[in-house]
Amino acid sequence: MTAFAVAAGSVFLWATRPRPDPGPWPAQAVSVAYGGADPSPGRPAGALRFSLRIRVDTGPPVTVESVRQPSPALGLTTSPNPPVTVETGATRTVVITVAVRDCKRAPRNAGLPFLDVTLRNARAKQDQSFILGDHYARDLARAVADYCEQPPRLS
Repeated sequence: MTAFAVAAGSVFLWATRPRPDPGPWPAQAVSVAYGGADPSPGRPAGALRFSLRIRVDTGPPVTVESVRQPSPALGLTTSPNPPVTVETGATRTVVITVAVRDCKRAPRNAGLPFLDVTLRNARAKQDQSFILGDHYARDLARAVADYCEQPPRLS
């Protein structure tokens, strides 16, 4: 009987032990902002290259596991390639290139284009959509229009 009481007490103490706070959910700790189009030459035709600023304001470091955009008519690459870890209080810049794959299905004048980002920290892993604002929407629409509304090329 004493052994049972000791075992039950031990289980109770283990189950009710204080646990450290893992901090906020990753999407609550991170801010993602459009850093503007990169006008430098060398980007592929029909592509928008821009910077994405990722900042961790609170809690443990956050790892960006992936960045995606929803349209199958557009491709997306990142530099550096994920995973990218951002320390608390720091800002990391990721260069994103969105390229037109299919002009017939490419979004024209998308009002609120967004990026899907997978974030992970000590608390959890989350998929979050970020709307990057009017400047991103205009720059993306301009890149699609510049590429898809050109006169046909003669061979």
